[in-house]
Amino acid sequence: MRPLILVATLLLGGASEAAAQLYVGSGGPRRGAVEISGGGMWSAGQDLASRDAVLTGNPGAGLSTVDLFRSEPSLDPVIGAQVLVGVYVTRALAIEGGVQFSRPTLSVRLSDDFEDAPDVTATTAITQYLFTGSVLYHFGRPGRISPFVAAGGGHLRDVHTGNELVETGTEYHGKLGVKIWAGEGRRRFGIRAEGGLSMRNGGFNFDEDRRVVPTAALSLAYLF
Repeated sequence: MRPLILVATLLLGGASEAAAQLYVGSGGPRRGAVEISGGGMWSAGQDLASRDAVLTGNPGAGLSTVDLFRSEPSLDPVIGAQVLVGVYVTRALAIEGGVQFSRPTLSVRLSDDFEDAPDVTATTAITQYLFTGSVLYHFGRPGRISPFVAAGGGHLRDVHTGNELVETGTEYHGKLGVKIWAGEGRRRFGIRAEGGLSMRNGGFNFDEDRRVVPTAALSLAYLF
């Protein structure tokens, strides 16, 4: 009886281990897996660099410069769309590229007029594209819930008045997020939520100063 019990124990233990390996292998992305996600994104408002409109003086006539008015531009908070495509280098590490599209409102407040005109605010909508590349690291063992951290950079493109005026800039970002997958196997659908900070330089801005913008996004994801 003892040899039979020993054999049965070894068989059950081997079957349990094989089942566990099969579950882990089918429960997460493999090397070379592709993930596509798309959904909505939100970007906080931005206070851009202010500038004075200055009338150049005539040194020959002894006239100095005159400040005509002051302009204070800003971009309002905006909701847009994003699409991301990633490739898994390992089960935990992925490389991702994407594009964001939004139409924020550019507001310019004009104040301190030389002729004491009342303050006014002019507004217009611009089209903003952000092309990004990121490296993602997923924490823990592959499973239904997969938290991750990401960092990368991108190219900012602001377009106004039917492509007649285009301003470009650079972008760097860091973010935290989580993916919640439904079902099991290599092909999965899920929800992806993330939030982070985006440091931007350039675009529609009078000065080349850097500004930090909080961002968030919620997307549907497909892994295959």
